[in-house]
Amino acid sequence: ILFEKKNLILIFFCIYLTVISFFSVDFFSSILPSLFYIRFGLFTLAIVYLLKEYPNFENLFAKYLLITILFVSVDAYIQIIFGFNIFGMKNIVPDRVSGLFGDEYILGSYLVRLLPLLLALLINKVTFNLLNKILFIIGIVLFNVLIYFIAERTAFALNIIFFVLFTLIIKKTRFLMIITLVISSLGFFVAGNLSKSTQERMINQTINEVFKDNKINIFTEGHENHMKTAIKIFKDNIVIGSGIKSFRILCRDKRYYETITSCSTHPHNTYAQLLSETGFIGFVLILGIFLIICKNIILYFARSFYRKNDYVSDQVKILSILIFINLFPFVPTGSFFNNWMSIIYFLPLGFFLKNNKFV
Repeated sequence: ILFEKKNLILIFFCIYLTVISFFSVDFFSSILPSLFYIRFGLFTLAIVYLLKEYPNFENLFAKYLLITILFVSVDAYIQIIFGFNIFGMKNIVPDRVSGLFGDEYILGSYLVRLLPLLLALLINKVTFNLLNKILFIIGIVLFNVLIYFIAERTAFALNIIFFVLFTLIIKKTRFLMIITLVISSLGFFVAGNLSKSTQERMINQTINEVFKDNKINIFTEGHENHMKTAIKIFKDNIVIGSGIKSFRILCRDKRYYETITSCSTHPHNTYAQLLSETGFIGFVLILGIFLIICKNIILYFARSFYRKNDYVSDQVKILSILIFINLFPFVPTGSFFNNWMSIIYFLPLGFFLKNNKFV
């Protein structure tokens, strides 16, 4: 498995990160996270191994993933309704919901990146009889409304993108998803009226930021300044970047300083971070994967309308959409090299690589 051609790019990327750390502007900040980043590559290949060697692993994983998502979601709804969850953890910020994650507002990102994996694992195992169709519609509607209430705008945007692509590409559930999206839209309207603070953040604040200064802004001013600083760092370290976790150090340098909001632990955008910290080589590796996934999604979309039978399974298609939203460039993101984000990114890759390759 380790030396299969389709997996070599994964291993190369992990090794590359370690190599460039020796040329980092701060060796000690870069070497440890890069040296042990190989664990995520091995994590992915371990999943491939388990899926091949233990036929029941996928079913067991799907079962426990379902239990986990249900538990986290129900707990979040309890916090929304009562102001505290089952462990007594309260909302710290009035218009935000963190659930079991306490003072870390990653609940939306967590759910939005794990539910697609669950759908991919179940899509070919579930018979869509009348009861399951009803449960599917209710479950997805409640999930969509929950993501709105959580008020993580990036997670909400990625969730919408995922389900729109899911509707367009997965033929067997297309009609159900159209119904689901219509009901979800009504749910967003009701949720906005029930929580004015959530509506203010999700609708009014977003509109004001997007159309600020008589122009259309994809990112907030703060996020744009992070990216401008990252680009400046990249221009001085074009080939191999400045090293993992070096942005937090270099952003203070007057050569790269933009404004008071330009400095942070990372640039808050995957591709800006890859450019500044891993250079053109690291950037191209990940961008290349994203572009290949884009090409595949376009093909899946076309085939879903003119081919009766498609040789690509629905599981692979859904996993492709999940990788697409994980690597989507036009949203603010957490650090690409953050431990939990890396787990979330590499987890579906193991299922994707089980019987497939990128090209």
